[in-house]
Amino acid sequence: MSGTATPKKKPSAADPYSKLAKDVDSRSNLVPIVIGVIAAVLVIAGLIAFLSSRSSGGGVEEGTGAAVAADATQETAAVQISGEDLPPFPSGASGLTDAANDPAVGKPIPTLTGQSFDGSPITIDASAGQPQVVIFLAHWCPVCQSEVPIIQDWIDQGRLPEGVKVTAVATSVNSEKPNYPPSKWIQREGWTPQVMLDDPSSSAAAAYGLPGFPYFVLTDAQGNVVQRGSGKIPIEQFETAVNALAGQSAAPASVPAP
Repeated sequence: MSGTATPKKKPSAADPYSKLAKDVDSRSNLVPIVIGVIAAVLVIAGLIAFLSSRSSGGGVEEGTGAAVAADATQETAAVQISGEDLPPFPSGASGLTDAANDPAVGKPIPTLTGQSFDGSPITIDASAGQPQVVIFLAHWCPVCQSEVPIIQDWIDQGRLPEGVKVTAVATSVNSEKPNYPPSKWIQREGWTPQVMLDDPSSSAAAAYGLPGFPYFVLTDAQGNVVQRGSGKIPIEQFETAVNALAGQSAAPASVPAP
């Protein structure tokens, strides 16, 4: 056997495609990272958009009574009243009145021109062109405190008929009485309808013939009184009366999922 050494192989020339393959692999590894970054950016942008759609006070939606109350600068405000006052509420009556026994039925509501908690203008009048429910509330009234969350929950369930406008009037404000100030109460309850402030003399309430709290005035689209109510009103009766304004029957109660 020969003692000649086996020749060593020369290193092969570098594969010109090996670096390209590595670069492609590196880029493919970056794809999930890029997708993740894009997704994170979209989530953050969505969060910013969501937060910007909320008011600065307590995360309530802009334009609602609660959002305006969060920026309160006043608890009462001057009110201009025009038109004829409504007749007094029937003596001794409670709940929703019988239209035949209420002298206000068929009469137009007086126009109230005033402000809300943040000074923004607000008007309640017969020319709204839609059925209305005007609710007079006192912050210290126990029945008001129990009714407001019930009505708000009813609204949140989507049971307020389309085209019917609800407006509250915060009246009989007294810093010496419980649950003051009303703005904090309205904000805490997440109340969505607009809120007008009555003046310190409760002039708006007097013009509407208020007998006690809470006080409800329901009108047709021409601003004429259809029905009034005072005190605690079961939500089923309230719903029936409000749906009647819109010419609807009461919506069926939702059935819980099994």
